[in-house]
Amino acid sequence: MVLSHSRYSFPRCVSMYINNKRIYLDYASLTPVDTGVRRVMGRISRKFFANPSALYGEGVVAKRVLENARAQSAEFFNAHKDEIYFTSGGTESNNVAIRGIIDMARSNGTLYKKMHIVTSAIEHSSVLEVMKFFEKHGVDITYLGVDSRGMIIQKELEAALRPETVLVSIMMVNNEVGSFNDPRLIAQNIRHFVRHRQNRNRVSQKIYFHTDASQAGLYYDINTERLGADMITFDGQKMYGPRSSGLLFVRRGILLAPILFGGGQEKGLRPGTEDVAKAVGITEALREAIRVRRRESARLYELKKYFLSELLKINGVNLNGTFEDSSPHILNVSVQGIDNEFFILQLDARGIAASTKSACLRDENESYVIRALGRSDRAKNSIRFSFGRRTTKRDIHQAIFVIKEILALR
Repeated sequence: MVLSHSRYSFPRCVSMYINNKRIYLDYASLTPVDTGVRRVMGRISRKFFANPSALYGEGVVAKRVLENARAQSAEFFNAHKDEIYFTSGGTESNNVAIRGIIDMARSNGTLYKKMHIVTSAIEHSSVLEVMKFFEKHGVDITYLGVDSRGMIIQKELEAALRPETVLVSIMMVNNEVGSFNDPRLIAQNIRHFVRHRQNRNRVSQKIYFHTDASQAGLYYDINTERLGADMITFDGQKMYGPRSSGLLFVRRGILLAPILFGGGQEKGLRPGTEDVAKAVGITEALREAIRVRRRESARLYELKKYFLSELLKINGVNLNGTFEDSSPHILNVSVQGIDNEFFILQLDARGIAASTKSACLRDENESYVIRALGRSDRAKNSIRFSFGRRTTKRDIHQAIFVIKEILALR
């Protein structure tokens, strides 16, 4: 086959998405790469392309750039440089954290059937699927329910902890309804349980706490000392960073078993040639996120408030979750009597991109998150709108107009 030397040409079917004005309301699924991130990655890719593990000059310089990015990322989190690991995204970070703890405990002699994990029923699939895997191998998993807001009940967490508990994994912001679970309260409850056990039995016990903060990094404090978690997942793809980029914070002193084997990169926890440009890119994305966090959070809360107020004027529209205790960028509603997948296609045909649930749940025909809120009757007609830096009030006006137009045709 002869390859053309001309520039890459787009298929005709995508021309409408390039040339026409569309309204993107699915930022919880994926954010566009920030212009500054693209610029700095391009420069790094051109100048520092060598393998950071190489012994010659170019490799040594690439390693310095990589470690500088790690140090700057750590500074943003108020963490130590050696507590930051670069990954391919939220899914890998979640897997490394959870499997790393369980496999390390197993290698230290604790049988699967002697382990207990606490998580919630509305975690991302990259957490729940790992839980199902270990459940099949005998690990006892407690799936905490949530209230109608999508928040765990702290007293139920306290009651779920037991001597065999090795890990608690509760997400910070839910990716479907935006509900916020404060990691500080969870960490406090875990510490209280451990101290109580130590005072009674004089036996030290460690319960590790992991939180998936993939949807939280743009809008909440990510100071690792204040959050109190032992491991924190961040996803660059949800923060205007590079595709397939993520971070995992692992507090000093915690040993994780690797889930991949190869070279000794990332202290052996994440082997494989490091992508220097992505490391610099996600660091730049973090810098920009922190710079605009307060302003952007306030702006999106106002857009969300207005959008919700207009939607609730439509007969049959109900809010899923809560407005007050949720992230500013996610709004989930149910529209009585619709087929939500067909509704999404109707929106798409009119130039609006939204979603029914997490894009990672291709085989699910309804939202398990909405079911967990106690609203099984709404699980098949829920719609998620999520906002970002390019979302304007004009976009919201147009979305409301289109939604009313579609519903009027029923």
